[in-house]
Amino acid sequence: MTKIYIMVKQLNIDMNKLYKEKGVASVIGTLFALLLAVTILSAFMTQYVPVYMKTNEAQHDIQVLSGFSQIKTVTDLLVSTGEENYSFTVSIPMGANGIPIFAPSTPSMLKINPSPNPIVSLKIIEYGNKSFYQNSSGYFDTTIFNSYYPEEKIIFVNGAVIRENVNENRSTVYVGPGFSLKNSSSGTVLNFIIYDILGPPSSYSGTDTLNIEISLLGIQKISYTNVVNANLSVNNSYNYAYSLIGWYYNQSQLFGYYTLNPPISNYLNFNVTQVNVEIAYINVQFSSY
Repeated sequence: MTKIYIMVKQLNIDMNKLYKEKGVASVIGTLFALLLAVTILSAFMTQYVPVYMKTNEAQHDIQVLSGFSQIKTVTDLLVSTGEENYSFTVSIPMGANGIPIFAPSTPSMLKINPSPNPIVSLKIIEYGNKSFYQNSSGYFDTTIFNSYYPEEKIIFVNGAVIRENVNENRSTVYVGPGFSLKNSSSGTVLNFIIYDILGPPSSYSGTDTLNIEISLLGIQKISYTNVVNANLSVNNSYNYAYSLIGWYYNQSQLFGYYTLNPPISNYLNFNVTQVNVEIAYINVQFSSY
């Protein structure tokens, strides 16, 4: 009887030891599973999310550029054909797609600023010391608050679409304004298009799609035929001033106008005999549909 008792007691001890070992193994297995999950999540957050979001934000920037370029193309077409009192709507995507839970959508802010302050100014000087000023005022832009791709601002000013790197304070003229130089029997002719942006001052922030309504209200054409020279300047309070004046200089070289001195800050001087100016009055506002 004593022998049987000892055997039962030994069996209980062995079973308790086995249960303890199984409990420890279960805890260790759970910890390993948690560690693996944390490792995978960490790799996802540090490797996949930044690459995915950077690609999304870059693609979104291109979509905004495309929308602004579409506005430029249609507006130029309307001006060239003299199609006044015509309106069209362009959709601008305001946000880059995010990843639910892990990364929110990247927001943007679109601002319409019909300020009367001159941005691009053309001074025409005629014989007899007569001076005439033609100024472009107003602009609209989209600031894209990227987190993974460089923060950018897309600007529409005087018919130009400008891409500005906000972090590096660096600008590129993505699509140029209306401008040309042409040689004639009487000298060099400067053709210049001025865009005046009108409409209610507005600002909108978000991640959805925003519709912008563009209306060409009118066109005014002026020709100056007794010209000594013309001075072109860009308001240097804007970060893109030197990039835009540099674009005018480079474009002049492409037209064969090689006597033009390189731009000094935000200023160019053209020795021309005639200046043709087209002024387009454009109303810009958010659309309700």
